[in-house]
Amino acid sequence: MLAVLIAAALASHIIADGAQATTTTFNNAIHDEPAVECGHGTITVKVKTATQKPSYIFAKGHFHKDNCHFKETNNATFHFEQCNINRKREVNPRGMAYSLTVIVQLHPIYFSETP
Repeated sequence: MLAVLIAAALASHIIADGAQATTTTFNNAIHDEPAVECGHGTITVKVKTATQKPSYIFAKGHFHKDNCHFKETNNATFHFEQCNINRKREVNPRGMAYSLTVIVQLHPIYFSETP
């Protein structure tokens, strides 16, 4: 199970000279559902965006950790041991379940949450 939080289109208000306000829209969005591939000891997330690659893709709570954040790419591969991926043993069906919250930040500076 993988929860993906998507930082989507952002409108920011800029005040110039204390009197006039303008609105700037950041035109990028994620198209379709992100693809998730499970490998031997890894989880790979692939996203398709409208205009440009995301600024960052990272594991929640591990932005500053090597190999847990990726800059200007549509694909990110997270290693179980490096990014603190949650593991749970399942009885029926028998096996292991892995979970990770991935943040896709589209804007290079601003971050907002969109379900």
